[in-house]
Amino acid sequence: MNAPLVVGIMHPPTWDARPPERVAADIDALRALDPRIEIVDCRYTEDFALRTERGRPGSAEDAELRSRAPELTADQVAALARVEVALVADLPFDVADHAPRLRWVQSVAAGNGQLLSSGLPTARITATTAAGVNGVPIAEFAFARLLAHYKGHRELAERQRAHTWKAVFGTLASGRTLGLVGVGGIGSEIAKRAQAFGMTVYATRRRTDTPAPHVDRLFAPSDLHTMLGLCDAVISAAPETADTIDTMDAAAFAAMKPGAYYCNVGRGSFVVEKDLIEALESGHLAAAAIDVARAEPLPADDPLWDAPNLAISAHCSSDGRDHFTGVYRLFRENLARYLAGEPLRNTVDPDAGY
Repeated sequence: MNAPLVVGIMHPPTWDARPPERVAADIDALRALDPRIEIVDCRYTEDFALRTERGRPGSAEDAELRSRAPELTADQVAALARVEVALVADLPFDVADHAPRLRWVQSVAAGNGQLLSSGLPTARITATTAAGVNGVPIAEFAFARLLAHYKGHRELAERQRAHTWKAVFGTLASGRTLGLVGVGGIGSEIAKRAQAFGMTVYATRRRTDTPAPHVDRLFAPSDLHTMLGLCDAVISAAPETADTIDTMDAAAFAAMKPGAYYCNVGRGSFVVEKDLIEALESGHLAAAAIDVARAEPLPADDPLWDAPNLAISAHCSSDGRDHFTGVYRLFRENLARYLAGEPLRNTVDPDAGY
């Protein structure tokens, strides 16, 4: 009899908010791929703050972060010793040492910081992300923030709270230029929606020699400030790498048009937050929105909360229910590829950082 292929389900159970029967159907669909598949529930969960900090480059060497990681239980140790494939959100540091049979890890998230901080990928263990699964919901959220700004929704809500019947006339998105910092799975979906609204779309990307769908003009990352100066609004959806930390600093905000709009749905480390606050307080930026912050959860006394014309959301621009439908669809496809010896989708490139 062939040895079992042990698949560990490690993501926090509370993250999958779907009805139990839908969750069970996805697990059954994994088993149906091959009679050798054995599903093992071996959840490993870290707190929100630790998860955020581990997403940053260099966190694997941080002794303080390592001291905050939860100690593995006996059941987790036993399960990790058997798993060959794992579906994860969080992972223990040095996971290769805990899981000698591990060959492939699929993340439920688009980011790869947790994978990299766990020592992945290795010569033995392939790592893949869920990049693209969140593309549509996050694009809808970011574009909704942009439209709410152009249509004066904040002012309309204020007048309603005050019981004041006073017109607030918005302005057009059509005819304006939107800049995208990052044009991967999320950025491409934003670009599609922007063009449908009659906007011109610019974007930065490492490779500018091939066109990007729904993008009118591509800029190299070194030309970011040039692009910023040509745009009426800018949305960041870039991955977190050593090269992207602190990209949107005082110089970048100064390069933007006076009265421009900024939104970040990528990673909190992309923005120098004090510089964003200053750009809003000075009036150079008309408004901004962030779905991510450098410290998550954002402390109650953080000055971001009181920055003028800043809309804040708690890293929730994705779809909380149907996200896992897409995750399991991707995992099932990749597991079929793994069984067939075919290349996996969304493989992490440690040299590129994503």
